[in-house]
Amino acid sequence: MAQVLKDEIKENILKAALQEFFDHGYKSAAMRSIAEKAKIPTGLIYTYFKSKEALFDAVLRPVLYDWERVLTAEDDEHNGDGVKGLSKAEMNCLLNLFEHRQELIILMEKSQGTKYEHEKERLIQDIEDHLFKHQSDKVEDTLFIHIVANNFVDGIMQMMYHYKGKEWAFMILHRLTEMYFSGIGL
Repeated sequence: MAQVLKDEIKENILKAALQEFFDHGYKSAAMRSIAEKAKIPTGLIYTYFKSKEALFDAVLRPVLYDWERVLTAEDDEHNGDGVKGLSKAEMNCLLNLFEHRQELIILMEKSQGTKYEHEKERLIQDIEDHLFKHQSDKVEDTLFIHIVANNFVDGIMQMMYHYKGKEWAFMILHRLTEMYFSGIGL
């Protein structure tokens, strides 16, 4: 019985923290506000999470990826009902990200002041590297590939903000990948 209550308290803290970080970003999020939303004393948060940073890490855990590893998964892992140009690993990653949209938005756009504040730039760089390796027409201008990678990530972020369901996301993702990747010769 006691373990169930502990698990419930921890889950309530995580839910409250997710909302607080989403609404205010890491810098402006207040532990006191998280505690109020979780309906617990502020000090109890520290029983479960050593610090605000540890709580932030726990909230973001579902969307923390080694982007390079996801992008370099074997190309022969493409699945038939996936999206053109995306491997099975990339599709599985995106499906998870759609399930955890708020966490991804926090990671990419509301993590200033944390070790994650450059995560969006890191993802863009990993996509750039991936595109350079897989392009059929060798593009000499690196700015062009940077623009494509940056706009692709911005497109994904817009999908996260305006999500209308899995079917819709697949349709938009298919159109987005077709437009970007077919046009640059991948």
